[in-house]
Amino acid sequence: MPELPDRPNLDQLRRQARELLRGAADGEPSALIRLRAVSARVSLSAAQLALAREYGFASWPALHAEVQRRLTELPAPGEEAGRAGTRWSFGGAAAIQTAAGTLYPGVLVASPGDAALDASLMVNGQRQGRLAVPPRDGSARQAWAFAESDALSALAETVIGTVALTDDQGTTYVLRVREISGSPGGQGREDEPVSLRLAVEPVPARDRGWLELRGQHGSAARLVPSARPDARVSRLAPVPEGPAARELSDLALYLIGLIGIDQNDMERRCAAVLARAADVEQSAEAGTAGDLPGQLDRLCAFLTGRGPADGLPRGWSGMISAAKRADGAQLHLDISAALPPVDDIVVRADSLVSEPESWRVYLRAEPGWWTYSADRDHKWAAMLVRAEDDLGGLYLSQFGGSTGDGDHEELVLRFLPRLNPLARALTLTFTRAAQQATIELRLP
Repeated sequence: MPELPDRPNLDQLRRQARELLRGAADGEPSALIRLRAVSARVSLSAAQLALAREYGFASWPALHAEVQRRLTELPAPGEEAGRAGTRWSFGGAAAIQTAAGTLYPGVLVASPGDAALDASLMVNGQRQGRLAVPPRDGSARQAWAFAESDALSALAETVIGTVALTDDQGTTYVLRVREISGSPGGQGREDEPVSLRLAVEPVPARDRGWLELRGQHGSAARLVPSARPDARVSRLAPVPEGPAARELSDLALYLIGLIGIDQNDMERRCAAVLARAADVEQSAEAGTAGDLPGQLDRLCAFLTGRGPADGLPRGWSGMISAAKRADGAQLHLDISAALPPVDDIVVRADSLVSEPESWRVYLRAEPGWWTYSADRDHKWAAMLVRAEDDLGGLYLSQFGGSTGDGDHEELVLRFLPRLNPLARALTLTFTRAAQQATIELRLP
């Protein structure tokens, strides 16, 4: 028997009943079995009764009453933001030296039961290039992969063996490697860092004045508590753009986010995007795509070296000009805001960290971030996320990894280009289907 969620959505339950009715009307065996367990008639009232019984209620009105009761017991909007604030963070540390190379601490995000520090490592010259480029032969390639994995493990142990973490109260913390990715053996660019996520035990208390990382040769750096900016969460509202314009805009941002890739690859990506744009324009209602198809043509001409970046929307041009800049605002903030539920999905924005070349937002999604196809071979993000600053600058979000934790999923979204250091406000827009909600932040 399915359990009613803690945050039941009456519209979602009505939708489930209608879907059950449609399935039974179409002769789907499973739907007919569910419906005939409560009624010989194929009707909406029978579908509602079947759904109520499956959730353990005697009738649809009884289910309806329980939903209303739970909704009235939910926290008020201000209290909800407090619940989202059960995570806190520390950041702002400079680089330190380790036996494996230079460690660049990012943000340490903590909750009552867990804490992790994100960091990147520039491997020193003595360790770079120890492994050759992966061979083409299958068995040799597999052996190379095992060696690469061993090299990463050894690198991780070297890092945590030469780094200590303490705080202003004299607490000493234990660091463990939770995740590591990259290529210490020389595949890719030599200047490409290795990404680390280090578990921190015990969890640093929110009231700590600072956390200090100590490395080799007396190098040390302090992580300090993140500031709390003013954050305003909107109500759910209809998406102002039509689906055609929204998809074409997203395709444009996707292409701009690829600036710097191989030219042949860019040619292929542009060809695929323009083909999709033609399909969208043909199937959309007249005029709903506006000038976007032509603007996409001009964008692809520029990205493939066949034309200037003229006649593009201001936001696109701004992203292009900022694509390779590394003067991003240096910030680490605790957002601590929860979005209104959409289709039983609750998203909480916890922290934001901005670095010279990009910036990231740490989120939680309940019950999860991904929607799967029936065969689970394909998945889609629960929401599309965009950002815009008060100077008109647009930002593209990219998935930066996630971990599941029972009733919720923790994830990171990476945004490009770098956060404009002159921006004083930032709006994050979360879109699902035809609805959206925003978080407006005042930047320091």
